[in-house]
Amino acid sequence: MKFNVINPSDPYTMEADDLEIAAVAVSILGNGKYPLEGLDDARGQDVPPFLFGGHDEWFTEKFGGTYEQIAERAITTRADALARAFESVTLQSERRSSMNNIGGRAAEYARAVRAKATA
Repeated sequence: MKFNVINPSDPYTMEADDLEIAAVAVSILGNGKYPLEGLDDARGQDVPPFLFGGHDEWFTEKFGGTYEQIAERAITTRADALARAFESVTLQSERRSSMNNIGGRAAEYARAVRAKATA
């Protein structure tokens, strides 16, 4: 599934196995500030921003648990899928226009998830 990472700086996309992995990844990546917009086969499967809360309600409605529960499950039982989602974060222009290096941060999270999975 492919998604636009909606943010105020640069155009990035992310790919994920499913909406649950995408939601956890973007919530970690942007601390709840970035929504996702589903593209292609994921059209209509979006993740809202959680600037003012509401993440537990949304995650419970979609996946049957709070954000922390679903994130913990993703990190402990689906680490490879989560790391691949972070690794797929791709800048969609020739260059970045801001100091906000979303792709670099995503790569760091991918390494951290993989390290935790092998520890």
